[in-house]
Amino acid sequence: MDLLRNDGSLIKSLNFSEESREIELRGLERKALFEALCDPLPDDQVVYGSRVVSVKQLEGGYTEVHCDGGQTMQTKVLIGCDGVGSVVAKWMNMKEPCYAGYVATRGIAEYPDGHNLGDRAKQILGSGVRAAFLPMNANKVYWVVVFNSSGQRLTNIDLIRKEALDYVSLWPSTITEAINRSPPETLSRRGLSDRWMWPVGGPPLYKGGVTLEGDAMHPMTPNLGQGGCCALEDVVILARSLSKVLVTTGPPAAGLPTRSQAQEMQEIEHALCSYTEERWRRMLPLAIRSNITGAVMQLDSNLVCSIRNMFISRFLTVDRFLNHPNFDCGSLS
Repeated sequence: MDLLRNDGSLIKSLNFSEESREIELRGLERKALFEALCDPLPDDQVVYGSRVVSVKQLEGGYTEVHCDGGQTMQTKVLIGCDGVGSVVAKWMNMKEPCYAGYVATRGIAEYPDGHNLGDRAKQILGSGVRAAFLPMNANKVYWVVVFNSSGQRLTNIDLIRKEALDYVSLWPSTITEAINRSPPETLSRRGLSDRWMWPVGGPPLYKGGVTLEGDAMHPMTPNLGQGGCCALEDVVILARSLSKVLVTTGPPAAGLPTRSQAQEMQEIEHALCSYTEERWRRMLPLAIRSNITGAVMQLDSNLVCSIRNMFISRFLTVDRFLNHPNFDCGSLS
């Protein structure tokens, strides 16, 4: 990864393979990840066009979910994975995520004849504005422009592209070319926000047989590149916790009573408690670190930014400041 000033001059160059064998940087399209996760499932296990609109607690601990297509489902365990604006999180009385003060416009640039970026990611640091791009393969490059903003919404794709270009118009041509090469359907613009996962002082992170996962539980600014990664950590740990109470290897032994619904729901609640207890210890410091990183990267004073860049040049190393991915969530077994 190369960190550059907005005139294209180098601040710091990092080589992950030489400095740390534990860290790698990869660009992956959401569509590819989604398909990889869905591929092993039976065809009827994923229902599309069924956005959750409300949740209702039933007697005995079960939960009823209502979707905007008219579908109604009763669940023993409900895991809200519905993102920053989670309906399930609101039902659990979680606070709204706090706006961080800046907006990210993203896209995927296409280079039919290949790009010349090799395997190097680049981040360009300005005053109140930064940009980054990451090769995904030989023909696609992910890019993002982050800028300080009051948070005003913008939905017109042409205006979104123009706004991003205006912020980096005098920057290295690599980023402007990437913006211009991005098909409209790959462009997105979103105000960035987070909610810190405190273990006390707020509503519990589970409620009966209901809990949250990913951005629904711990929305985090993307400054450390760990949002999707932490969601995958969540599911491994949650599946492992739930399997201890939901997965059986055979019929109950002769003469032993089966669990009542109340007993089963109590065991599920204990499993969800174990999951949330394990996750807040990982996610709280990570969210705080990401928030502070974003504040430093979005400084808008030229003088202070010069001091920041000097600090990065002298002291930034992979092992010292980029060790946050070094977390082993274990296996499913």
